[in-house]
Amino acid sequence: MRQDDGSDVGLDGGCVLTPALGAPVVCDLHGLVLDAGGAGATGSLDRPAADVVGRKLGELLSAPHPGLEPLPVDRCVEELLAGAGHVLTGTLLHRPDGAVVPRTALLTLGAAPDGAQVVLVHLLPPVSPATSPDLRTGSPGPGPGPGHDALTGLRDRAGAVADLGARLRAGSGLVGVITCDLDRFGVLNDSLGPGVGDRVLATVAARLARDVRGGDLLARLGDDEFLVVLAGLVDETEAVDVAHRLTRSLGAPFLLDAPGGPQEVRCTASAGLVVVDLTAGTRTGGCSGGGPDAATVLRDATTALAAAKAAGGGRCRVFADALHERAVRRLTVENDLRRAVDEGELRVHYQPVVGLRDGLRTGFEALVRWAHPRRGLLLPEQFLDVAEECGLVGAVDGLVLEEALGFLTRHPCARVAVNTSARRLDGTFAATVAAELRRRGLTPDRLTVELLEGSLALGDPVTQAELRDLAALGVEVLIDDFGTGYSALSYLRRLPVTGLKLDRSFVTGLPQDTGSDRIAAAVATLAGDLGLTTTCEGVETAAQARHLAAQGWQSAQGFHFGVPAPEERWFPVSSGSC
Repeated sequence: MRQDDGSDVGLDGGCVLTPALGAPVVCDLHGLVLDAGGAGATGSLDRPAADVVGRKLGELLSAPHPGLEPLPVDRCVEELLAGAGHVLTGTLLHRPDGAVVPRTALLTLGAAPDGAQVVLVHLLPPVSPATSPDLRTGSPGPGPGPGHDALTGLRDRAGAVADLGARLRAGSGLVGVITCDLDRFGVLNDSLGPGVGDRVLATVAARLARDVRGGDLLARLGDDEFLVVLAGLVDETEAVDVAHRLTRSLGAPFLLDAPGGPQEVRCTASAGLVVVDLTAGTRTGGCSGGGPDAATVLRDATTALAAAKAAGGGRCRVFADALHERAVRRLTVENDLRRAVDEGELRVHYQPVVGLRDGLRTGFEALVRWAHPRRGLLLPEQFLDVAEECGLVGAVDGLVLEEALGFLTRHPCARVAVNTSARRLDGTFAATVAAELRRRGLTPDRLTVELLEGSLALGDPVTQAELRDLAALGVEVLIDDFGTGYSALSYLRRLPVTGLKLDRSFVTGLPQDTGSDRIAAAVATLAGDLGLTTTCEGVETAAQARHLAAQGWQSAQGFHFGVPAPEERWFPVSSGSC
């Protein structure tokens, strides 16, 4: 490749893209076009010179996919002014007839006749897959091929592991390793299609390339997960700042072409960060010994990313050894839980629900327990979160429902409530409940379904349809742990629920806790005005029971009335079915 003075420009150790360049488009340092490039009626931009001069280059060239964002000229100029000999990047040329054609843009610095610095932009045909550059301004690489991702041109997982390993072995000082992805990419891909998803991924790659520093490694690990390796860090704070900047950049809206016209899509992004001290042979979290290897560092960065997403997404988490220990524990629990479901280790205990006015038992809540062969009887908080994450919560809930319906069959006088994950409301749950009730000859009013407030998706039409079908069937639906979510009043107004249960956190301090007292009283009044049934959880003393009854609460459960226990505790075999 030759510059205007005829000297060769080698890319990535001599990879020459074309034997000669035509006249460049000339811009000032702010991207304003000064010369159209070419002496004919139209220049390199395929437009008459009069239509080009005086316009911003970003109006005529965009990042690699239509309708997403303009070519980041300012960022390219920053790289050039910082000392990069050239910037090479994919782009799209927008023609006057509306056609959009791919090009490769080579940007260099030059001088105007008056001595002012200008930017020379050569527009080339797209680089072939064998020689296409990385999507990294200022750092062209060998492109798709062995060790590179075909969609983005970035290093792929295998190439990234090899490069990271080499840096860890040969480097010194601090190195930051960031893994990041979009929090809702799966939803976007499912709703708009994989073609749109690919355009989003290419834009993610372009944004990361724009925002990383010169000398940083950028790679696509798979799906929507990307890797950034930061070299030459001053301290951990610098790495954290870069990670936050990347998550903000990826969280900016995407403008996508859709059948109904351009559509703006917003996705938050999460990141996990590990900082490695190559001099000391340690990484964040305090682990040392023998020097960290690429696989371990990537594992820890991915663990930190998972923690960021579990915390709600849209944030960065720095790795600590406690995160790894937690991940190992969760994997152990998941493996054991899969075995427990298959081998029948899960048990159902029943806790009585009583009327606060007369103290009579009105029903039971079915609560799952795990009879672990080594750890003993485990409570739901020790394993249900893992069941949610690994997709086993449906099997657990199904087992509890099956056992509870059998309980109702054996005890015709009883009523029972079952907890159900909102994940079960997939369009088939209400029909399954109806079929199982019919099969056993049970009336729907003997069954109550409880849903955690925080798990409900308020605007989900499938959820709303399932709840309407349950209500039409005659099954009661309660919002459990009421008061702990963010949209409680919206749930009461918009979802077809029949009652609510006050979370135990508002009961524990009664009657002395004046704040909880006011909340409990207000909720009881609100529920009464809306015609909803009311139940309190966590009642442990007679004083609490009397106080809640005076506020208007109808039912309660808690240790004061009875601990969760096997069916035989409440219905001894010798006592008869009721």
